[in-house]
Amino acid sequence: MSCGAIIAKTPEVTEVSLIGEGVGNGGRPIVVVTCAAKKADKVSDDDICRCAIHGILFRGYADQSNTLSFDASTAHSALIDADKETAYADYFNDFFTSGNYNTYVDIIEDTRKVMKSGKVYHVSQAVQVNVPALRKKLEKDGIIRSLKTGW
Repeated sequence: MSCGAIIAKTPEVTEVSLIGEGVGNGGRPIVVVTCAAKKADKVSDDDICRCAIHGILFRGYADQSNTLSFDASTAHSALIDADKETAYADYFNDFFTSGNYNTYVDIIEDTRKVMKSGKVYHVSQAVQVNVPALRKKLEKDGIIRSLKTGW
């Protein structure tokens, strides 16, 4: 997944992936975010958080923590259709540039890993995302419909 405009602040990050690692405190998912970059030290905690929120909003992820059988996973779809990112471009540019996304994500300490593959470093970090609060904010702001409205 490419974060597009979200990683415009950090052009060193070229690719991002998310993998679920179960559920943490308060039912909030734990996600391992992996960013690819030419220099490992250029990937900050802020970059990890920004890409985690962007991925949960527009990409979704697979949670592989509850595997009962070989290669099983639970898919978590994106909160928002990817085409709404451009439809609400001003809203999301403000959301990410103002730093509002940081209130919905917490870095889990001592989980950062760096692996080199060819000329690219893959920097991974586990984060916990407050998806219920994020969903509530998007509903309040009129970006997505409430789950209570039905189909």
